[in-house]
Amino acid sequence: MERYNQINPNEPCVIILQSAEVYMPVDIEPYITLLEMPLPQEAEIKALIQQQAGEISEKLTARLATSLSGLNELEIQKVLKLIQNKFEQINEQDEKQSELIFEEIQRQKEQIIAKSGVLEMVKVDSKIDDIGGLENLKKWLNEQSEILNCLEEARAFGVKAPKGTLIAGMPGCGKSLTAKAASQLFQQPLLRLDIGSLLGKYVGESETNMRKALAMAESISPCVLWVDELEKAFVGMSGNNASEVSSRLLGYFLTWMQEKTKPVFIVATANDITALPPELLRKGRFDEIFYVGFPNTKERRQILEIHLKKANKNSENLPLAELAQLCRDYSGADIENAVYDGVKNAFLKNSAVTGELLKQAIKNTTPLRKTMKDKVGEYEKKFEELYLTPASQEDGLSIAQMIKMAKDPNYLERIKVAESDDVTEDILADLAKDEKLEVRKAVFNNPNCSTKLLDEQISLEKGHPLYNEEILTAISKHPNVSLGLALNIFKKDNGKIENLFTHQDLSTVKTSDLKAIELTHSIQQQIAKNPHISEELFDYLLAQKDYKVKSLLFVNNAMNIERQEKFANDSDPQIRSELSKNPNLAVKIQEKLANDSDLSVRQRLAENKNLNEDLIRKIIQKDELEINKIIAQRDNLSEEIQNILKEDPRLGSILYCNQAISSNIRTELQSTGKIFNVLPRKGFFWDKYPSKDGMQEIINQQITKFVNNTDFMKLASQRGLSTEEEIFLANHPDIEVRKVLAQNSYTSVKVKYLLADDMESIVLKTLVNTVNMLPHEIHLAYRNPESFKKSLAKKAYKEASKTSPAAHLATNAVSQVAQKVVDKANATSNSIRKHPFNFF
Repeated sequence: MERYNQINPNEPCVIILQSAEVYMPVDIEPYITLLEMPLPQEAEIKALIQQQAGEISEKLTARLATSLSGLNELEIQKVLKLIQNKFEQINEQDEKQSELIFEEIQRQKEQIIAKSGVLEMVKVDSKIDDIGGLENLKKWLNEQSEILNCLEEARAFGVKAPKGTLIAGMPGCGKSLTAKAASQLFQQPLLRLDIGSLLGKYVGESETNMRKALAMAESISPCVLWVDELEKAFVGMSGNNASEVSSRLLGYFLTWMQEKTKPVFIVATANDITALPPELLRKGRFDEIFYVGFPNTKERRQILEIHLKKANKNSENLPLAELAQLCRDYSGADIENAVYDGVKNAFLKNSAVTGELLKQAIKNTTPLRKTMKDKVGEYEKKFEELYLTPASQEDGLSIAQMIKMAKDPNYLERIKVAESDDVTEDILADLAKDEKLEVRKAVFNNPNCSTKLLDEQISLEKGHPLYNEEILTAISKHPNVSLGLALNIFKKDNGKIENLFTHQDLSTVKTSDLKAIELTHSIQQQIAKNPHISEELFDYLLAQKDYKVKSLLFVNNAMNIERQEKFANDSDPQIRSELSKNPNLAVKIQEKLANDSDLSVRQRLAENKNLNEDLIRKIIQKDELEINKIIAQRDNLSEEIQNILKEDPRLGSILYCNQAISSNIRTELQSTGKIFNVLPRKGFFWDKYPSKDGMQEIINQQITKFVNNTDFMKLASQRGLSTEEEIFLANHPDIEVRKVLAQNSYTSVKVKYLLADDMESIVLKTLVNTVNMLPHEIHLAYRNPESFKKSLAKKAYKEASKTSPAAHLATNAVSQVAQKVVDKANATSNSIRKHPFNFF
């Protein structure tokens, strides 16, 4: 400038400087006027398209202009030239070509925006349904979407364009995912602004980058601007001018937010809300400020379902409620990692994804609340102080509320906190030392109470101020207490030991772990009932002589397929019969037992609630009446099976009395008279019964009169029942009704014949033990199975021995069987104890 003035002292001079970035030395700053060149607007972009693309429709031109917004003139020309070279001629009728063109524009645009260094265009593949929980936030976003979809009408009505939201909260709890989901929901491009990348080393560089980024966002609008980790703009900057730069950046950003006219929806996220200046949190800067905390129980379950679905795994058969409880204090990201680890381990083991694998993966994951314990507590207090809107729909108490209520002088408020499913471990630890016993009991009854707290409590010596027997009993029922420690402390208290074996997971327990206690029959039975028993414990108990323990083991869910197969091939029908009750039988074992030679085995299998549907169909086709009667009483029959069974006239009454059958089937049975056909049609007493129509009327009257089986049981216990009523009750599908009738000392002999044909052993035993079932009626044994003969013979022996055993036994139709009982009389108690499967 000085040289020019020397040459031309009287000539005015204008110097034009062009630069992509604004950097002005302080010395010449007073002499410079800054002119910003705006990016091309829609009309200018359309003109450029027409110049290079030729004659194309207005509709396609508008779409291209929208896609190219945010680029300068040279960049637009470059992209159009690239498309022209690649496709030669644009064919509007070719949908595939159009799709490829817009994909290419998007790709080039992403590169150009990325090169700017201040913004990043994010590819979105997340939907609003991918967010587990955060119902308040999702509802609010849906409302904003409605406004943006009809923005002109909303403005005409007086509604302002949505500004955006600030989402503050814990890392890994869905803030970033929400920004992506909002972009997809609004059907607008997502631009990510990393505040940290704006900061420059030269004076004015940070502000220039901020202006450039916001200008680019406006030129691309409508769009979603994701300002990630907003607090970074105001903390952590080095240098003497850090505070000054922060102030200028904040001032410019706040001014732009207040004055912007373009539809740029801001989703700002922040982890450390304590670093944000108060003026940024003032009402009106953002439309709403949400707080995202750790997911509650309901949300954790949703997150588990979402990530299992993403891994193409069916979650229906997984214990999601239990897994959600295990994930307490976990962030959404923690849960995602745990699910991934579980799926990965299943793949490596060539196994299906099971609840056990997921439980182990969850236990191996260290939750964020533990790694950031102090910081998390600070955040939660701040969120409560600022009265931020919770993103989650709280069914119970928020963490911030619990922190406050845990110190409330009203102990009932403290109990509410101690009972909460979502209470944190540190709050529980404080309440475990509460002066009020009721509060401490609530802590140790909480299913989420940690092993550490439980172990500390049972380790207290008698005489300690916090020692309490009621609390120890509660802890003995808690699944989280350390089993080894608890067994050692409770070893002389069988009640607490039984509680432990009822509620503990015994899948890894060995017999050597139980040396500290005496394994009484009662304790063995509790272990045998436990659905999480280890194979070693299973084998140990199986080797014992306790019949009750064995029976419990046979129906235990823990029995694996190898054991099922072994017992299904056992020569003892009683063992196979007990096995048939197991609710977790493999299908191939069910099929084997369905073809068992012993009727009692097939009967028990027919009662199994988890019987395979296809197998039920095959069983019915065999047309075995006694088995089909049991099938007809099942409470989980499909419509198809009901329709098959209703065609059998012998099953009408049983089906009709089944409360679980459909109303259509019930109506059809009643209208066609099929409910009568279950009654016996042969025997010396048949001709004495009323006509079919008369019997049908009696049945209808009884069914109308009594609404449930309890009423039928009351009827069966009455004196003076008519023969028709007795016959109806003897054919009732409920065992308890028939048992009460058999117990009725006034039941007629003719109906005892009918009851003596009952296939249920409990009915037969009840009949035998009835007061007036005297030895002179023992001829009934001619019509009954061997087990009933034995029972009658035993009864005969007991009755006859009161007077003249020889006289009674000599005339007895089953004297040989009775004599067998006499021979065994002295050894009866020992035989029953040692060989329960083979006696009676």
